[in-house]
Amino acid sequence: MGNTFSRRVMSEEKSKHPLFKAQIEKATRFQLRKPTPNKTNWDTFYKLSSNENMMGASPKAVAAMKAALEGVYEYDFYDDYQFQDVLADFYNQEIKSGQFITANSGVEVLEIICRGLVSVGSECIISSPTFSPYKNIIELEGGVVIDIPLKLPDYSYDVEGVLNAVTDKTAIVFVTNPNNPTGTYATKDEFERLLDGLPKDVIVVYDEVYFHFVDADDFPYAKDYVKAGNNVISLHTFSKIYGLAGMRVGYGFTTPEIGEYLNKIFRPFRIGTLATIAAYEALKDTEHVEASQKMVWEGKKWLYKKFDENNIQYWPSQGNFVMFKVGMNSLELTSAMLDQGVMVRPGDNFGAPGCIRLTIGTNEANERFWEVLQGIIK
Repeated sequence: MGNTFSRRVMSEEKSKHPLFKAQIEKATRFQLRKPTPNKTNWDTFYKLSSNENMMGASPKAVAAMKAALEGVYEYDFYDDYQFQDVLADFYNQEIKSGQFITANSGVEVLEIICRGLVSVGSECIISSPTFSPYKNIIELEGGVVIDIPLKLPDYSYDVEGVLNAVTDKTAIVFVTNPNNPTGTYATKDEFERLLDGLPKDVIVVYDEVYFHFVDADDFPYAKDYVKAGNNVISLHTFSKIYGLAGMRVGYGFTTPEIGEYLNKIFRPFRIGTLATIAAYEALKDTEHVEASQKMVWEGKKWLYKKFDENNIQYWPSQGNFVMFKVGMNSLELTSAMLDQGVMVRPGDNFGAPGCIRLTIGTNEANERFWEVLQGIIK
């Protein structure tokens, strides 16, 4: 009986089902533990944990979705040719239709990229702390994650470390710029040194979803490198500046050769009607974009001043968020703030233990955050 049980356990360890893929069985399931309040002694709730646009969605996008509601019983936008044409016009035809990869969120663009470019045993380089779904998406395709962490204490990009980690198995280098959750960035010089040092068959996935909030003069924009023919795939989303996080729409762009290849990974009606229409209108609403940028830039300056005056460690950010540290357990601080109606994100899931990531909000939200933080740490 003991031998039978032993054989059965060994068999279960090998595979739970003959059709299960080994790479999916071994992959780390992506989990984001979302804390819930223990108390309800607050009048207004401020969600400053997910880097959403606290101004909300573009009013033009909302109006367009409302106007289209009665037509949702029909299938629409079978493919993304029209969407790609809209994006090409938005980029003044500097990036052409066929170079875009559109999808149901920026995360799905990442999934398409990895499905097309990552094979079992492929090595993919990331730099923690960073966007945590990378690891899961890579592993689901059987890829091997090679982590070359950002350099402390300023969380700068380790160009030499990444280049030294490249092998003949390297498929993709992920560069998150500005980086999430640190808000730090790889400069133009650093990014070009990376490109110059990589083998020609290695592709750089350049996640610049926060580029609208950048004000650094030496920031490298993906469009310039794609136009120059580099093996770069840029990742963009409508979830941040455009305020359409709940609609789940994103896109990437790359060279004509890579674009033609990745667009073969096709699924009909991939993006919903309302999401597509909202994206079209959001691209046109420059006033909303500019107002959102102003809110973030002014909010960051105000918070930096508060942090400086109270000797709180923080990292200057090029995103719509800022990471800080107060010398208190981050999970305890997060929980204590949530009990008072302010939700912020601990850095532990990203690989930045002890740190907190705060989304820049409206003046009212920022002031409430500061009031609650001061009450807890004092």
